[in-house]
Formats: sequence, C-alpha cells, structure tokens
Amino acid sequence: MARQSPQNSDTDISAKAAQAKDNAARTAQDVEELAELTYDELREQLELVKNDLAELTSAVKRAGQQTARHAARTARRSGRRAVETAGEGYDYAADQVEDVLGTAEDFAKERPALALGLAAGAGFLLALVMQRR
Repeated sequence: MARQSPQNSDTDISAKAAQAKDNAARTAQDVEELAELTYDELREQLELVKNDLAELTSAVKRAGQQTARHAARTARRSGRRAVETAGEGYDYAADQVEDVLGTAEDFAKERPALALGLAAGAGFLLALVMQRR
C-alpha cells in the first residue's frame, strides 16, 4: 500500500472541505428558497381564508337581513289580521247591542207596565248592591 505524502492529504482534505462548504452553502440556499416558498404559500392560503371568511360573513349578514325582513312581514300581517279581527268583533258587538236595544224598545212599546216594573226592580237591586260597597 502506497502511503500518501502529507501535502497530498492536506490537498485532499482542503478539497473535501471546500466541497463540503459548497454543499452546505447549496443546502442552505435550498432550505432558504423552500422556506420562502412555504411562507409565500402560507400567505396565499391565509389570503384565501380571509376572502372565504369575508364571503361567509357577507352571506350570514344577508341571511340575517332576509330573516329579519321575513319576520317583519309576518308581524305586519299578524298585526293587520288582529286589527281586522278586532274591527269585526267591534262591529259584531255593536250589531248585537243594537238588536238588544231594538228588542227592549219593542218590548217596552208592547208591554209598557211590565217594562216599567222590570226597570224599577232592576234599579232597586242596583241601589242595594251599591249601598253595600
């Protein structure tokens, strides 16, 4: 086996060290480029997420506004129906009162003495009730 001279082994070591240094520099550059790509990709993904959230927020807002408009329409319809029903009830009560008054008036014309006696009796009972209070 031939022995290398110290100069040759120093040269080999220097060459290998230079090659290792170049490899380390290339690896560091590759890692830096990869980190930059990853950072840029993350920024793009983050921007996409922000846009998706903005669209989702807008959709939820529109849905809420639509629900509020629907609830307002339903409330207005219910209010109108309540007013109509109350008006119909008032008209019905007014008609009933007119019918009762008409019937009482006819009764008083047909039997005035009995009507006067009933009115006096009702007045007497009302006076008794009012005194006890």
